[in-house]
Amino acid sequence: MKIRPDQIEGVQQEQAQRRNKAKQSDAAFGDLLNQEVARGEATASHSIAPPMIVNPLLAAGAVAKVQPVSEDGAQVADQVESILDKWDDYAATLADPGAGLKAAYGTLDEIADDVATLKAEQPDLGTTHPGLKSIVDELETLAAAEQFKFNRGDYA
Repeated sequence: MKIRPDQIEGVQQEQAQRRNKAKQSDAAFGDLLNQEVARGEATASHSIAPPMIVNPLLAAGAVAKVQPVSEDGAQVADQVESILDKWDDYAATLADPGAGLKAAYGTLDEIADDVATLKAEQPDLGTTHPGLKSIVDELETLAAAEQFKFNRGDYA
């Protein structure tokens, strides 16, 4: 293929037009930026003090509304904490290259059994402790998903 001078001139003209457009857009952006900076400086000189942010945990009225935890709730919370500790053990077992998958699956089975036992022992958990109920449901879902991953062969 031969390159002719008339073809080169057309390409050179297009490149020159592109450069001019780029310079114009750069200048337009610079002008816009300068306008915004000037506007920001003007509002900064007339600024008003920001509103005070009050931490809702420090509100005195909220402290009066706190209910003491019942023994039943403390027991459920301890069981949930025990299950969460087992999740930590499970994660550590999976991360350890020397540990086998059988050990990790055994821990996962224990987690699933503990969650099932907790749900069986506390059938009215949703009405008595809705916050703990949502955590227990999430633990059950996570255990089922992890067991599915094991059965599918994701961990090899």
